[in-house]
Amino acid sequence: MKSVEKTIQILNCLSEADRSLGISELSSQLLIPKSTVHRILATLLRHSFVSKEEETSRYRLGALVLKYSNSFYNSFDLRRYSKTILKKVCFETGLTTFLSIWLDGQGVCIDSERSFQNPQMQNLFVDLGKVMPFHCAAASKVLLAYQHPEEIERIIDSALLQRYTSKTITDPKKLLKHLQGVKVKGFAFCDEELEVGIRAIAAPIKNINGKAIASITVSGLVSRITPEYYDQLVKILVDAANEISHMIGYNDHS
Repeated sequence: MKSVEKTIQILNCLSEADRSLGISELSSQLLIPKSTVHRILATLLRHSFVSKEEETSRYRLGALVLKYSNSFYNSFDLRRYSKTILKKVCFETGLTTFLSIWLDGQGVCIDSERSFQNPQMQNLFVDLGKVMPFHCAAASKVLLAYQHPEEIERIIDSALLQRYTSKTITDPKKLLKHLQGVKVKGFAFCDEELEVGIRAIAAPIKNINGKAIASITVSGLVSRITPEYYDQLVKILVDAANEISHMIGYNDHS
C-alpha cells in the first residue's frame, strides 16, 4: 500500500508541475529515496503513465494518463462550458471564433464557430483537431507564453520553426522575446504570420490553479481585423476568456 501511495504522490507532483522533473527533484520534494523514485518511474514509464526526455532524463505525465483523463473531460467538458460564449463572440465580431487547448507542446483546436454574417469568412473555418503552430498562430502563442520558462525554452529549442510567410518569426531568440511580450500584454496577435491576408487575436483561459489551459481566438481577413478595431477585439476576447476561466474555477483575486 505504501508503494501505491508513493506512486500517487509522484503522479500528483508531475501533474502539478509546469515542467518536466528529474529524479532528484521528485525525491527532494516528496522526501522519497531516489532509488524508490527511480523504481516507480521505471514501472510507470513501461506502462506509458510517464514519458522521459532523453536529452534531460526528466519525466512528465505520459499518454496513458491523457487517455484516462478523457473520461473526466467527457463529463467536465471545456467545450460545454464555453460554447455559449464562443457563439457570442462570433456573433459580436462577425469573425471565425475557436477554442484551443495546450496538448503535448502544441495548440489544438477543439471547437470552432463560423460567422454567417460575412460569406467571405466561410473559408476561414478552423477544423476540429487542427494543430496551431506555436511560433506563428495566436491561439498557440498565447498558450506557450504562459508555460514555465524552462518549458518554453525546451519547446522552442527542440522544434524547427517553419517559415509560412515573410512575417513568420523563425529566430528562437526573437520568438522568446515576443512570447515574453505576449504574457505581459495578456493576449497574442498574429499579423499574417501563418497565412498572408489573415490576422488573429487570442486570449488565455485559466484553470483553478491559474494555469493557461486553453485559448479563445478570433481570426479573419486583414480588411476585417484592422488597427482601428484591435482594442475592441482584445477587450471582447479578454472578457470572454475571463468569463470562461471563472466558470471552471479560476479566481483572479486569490
